[in-house]
Amino acid sequence: MAHGDLKINGDRLNSTLQSTCSSWGAIVNSTGMRRLTLTQEDKDARDWLVQSCKELGCDVKIDQMGNIFAIRPGTLKDAKPIAMGSHMDTQPAGGRYDGILGVQAALEVLRTLHENKIETRYPIALIDWTNEEGARFPGAMMCSGVWSTKSATGLQECYKITDGEGINMQQALQDIGYLGTTPCDYRENGLECYFELHIEQGPKLEIAEKKVGVVTAVQGMKWFAVRVSGVEGHSGTTPMDVRSDALVTASRLITAVSETARSTQLGVATVGVISNDTQSQATIPSGVEFIIDVRCSTDQMVTDLHTAIFQRFDEIITSEGNATRYEIVRTWGLPESIFHKECIDAVRAAAVEEVGEEMIMDMKSGAGHDAAWTSKVVKSSMIFVPSKDGVSHNPAEYTSPEDCALGTQVLLQAVLKYDAGVIA
Repeated sequence: MAHGDLKINGDRLNSTLQSTCSSWGAIVNSTGMRRLTLTQEDKDARDWLVQSCKELGCDVKIDQMGNIFAIRPGTLKDAKPIAMGSHMDTQPAGGRYDGILGVQAALEVLRTLHENKIETRYPIALIDWTNEEGARFPGAMMCSGVWSTKSATGLQECYKITDGEGINMQQALQDIGYLGTTPCDYRENGLECYFELHIEQGPKLEIAEKKVGVVTAVQGMKWFAVRVSGVEGHSGTTPMDVRSDALVTASRLITAVSETARSTQLGVATVGVISNDTQSQATIPSGVEFIIDVRCSTDQMVTDLHTAIFQRFDEIITSEGNATRYEIVRTWGLPESIFHKECIDAVRAAAVEEVGEEMIMDMKSGAGHDAAWTSKVVKSSMIFVPSKDGVSHNPAEYTSPEDCALGTQVLLQAVLKYDAGVIA
């Protein structure tokens, strides 16, 4: 069989996707998922994945951050693998497709190669990256970041990060048996290149009535922790004109985040987490904390937007003149990621063969992905398929079985084109 005629099994892909989601992490009476990283549900899904890959003759390695590398041998001696992957952890109330599809698609590609006895020049690897979501242990795309060595938060620092119950990440890895010995470092466990299939998590493909997104880059992003301080007081006895109310000031600052992003049109800025020190109906709040998520097409635009936001903060504090103040700590960031032309061309050529030039769309990702970190050290690209109504990080997240199969077919052919060195 010519490699160009090779087809994945869409029914098997979608059946496996749905059955594994139903088995490990499904939210009762919902299509949603709660499979937080390094929990029992995650362990069960990991164990199944490892066994499935071993049944295909793959060599499985677990690195120091629990990242799973399942490698199917190639004919080239000492060649690094062409990798495919994503993540299987979810948000606390997420869906069945974000990340999970990319891992299941990689497995389906391996199954297709195996049952058709296809020999590739390069080894072909499936990767399940640990803690992409950062929902249990704060820090999105954490473990691909460690592997790339380009993240500001390294291995030992990540080990110390705790969840809401005080369990640190190293202990959680030990508890489920996924504290591996393979170095979490691309220089010691390297790749030839990396492809990641993912749902778009936005509405652009659906609105444009396109079938495949050829992803060329991931926008830059930074997170900032803001603490607003005021003076605690009795809600019934403190006159309004002498109050230093941290919550009132915080509300104005939070509003300024949205207004500044809208007025500058530089990008997007979001506040999704707020906490109040006092939490008493009869007390004037003395301290409020919130997190700002800033994302723009380029790193310079990220800087320009957060600078404009903080200038607006200063204006608000000055205008209030009531002794409230704020402090800022940058907690996380991902520089703009530009994908590699060779991988982009492989994806585009595969997509054109499947659906035609008129049904594909070049895109920049607004969400962060593990491919953003891999792209810092190896050739990388991504494939997007449509998300219904642009919904993600929500139980209503949905991508049709046909689109899941199409994306997986494009992934297979992109990998084969790269392997053969025949990228049109």
